[in-house]
Amino acid sequence: MNLDDHDDHDFRTASLATDQLNGDFREQLVSAMLLAIQYWQQATFKSKLDLAMESGIWTANQDGSTLVTRTLDKYLRLSTLPKRPHTEEVFRTLHYVLNHCDKHSALREQLESLTDKLIIAHHQLSLLS
Repeated sequence: MNLDDHDDHDFRTASLATDQLNGDFREQLVSAMLLAIQYWQQATFKSKLDLAMESGIWTANQDGSTLVTRTLDKYLRLSTLPKRPHTEEVFRTLHYVLNHCDKHSALREQLESLTDKLIIAHHQLSLLS
């Protein structure tokens, strides 16, 4: 193996690691958003639409006579998560929910833990790019 082959191998290995970390990060983003909405509903007895409107982070659009949260909804399934998700909105949502809900529960503990993991993963990804 010559030096160029070694560099290509290192690049491919680093690229695969970055792809795996990015894939895990995307899954965690979706899981965190779902968990945040579950915890919000449990702690406040309010809807996803209420979260969007009260936080001001997500927009609600009129669909006929109903308000819908199309953009927020894209962050609730891996298949609809944008290729370049707006992670700032996700982090703002997680912190909003944690700061506005004080019900102690297993959901809150899971959300706090996942939020911490996401912050670390986001930092690691930013170092790689």
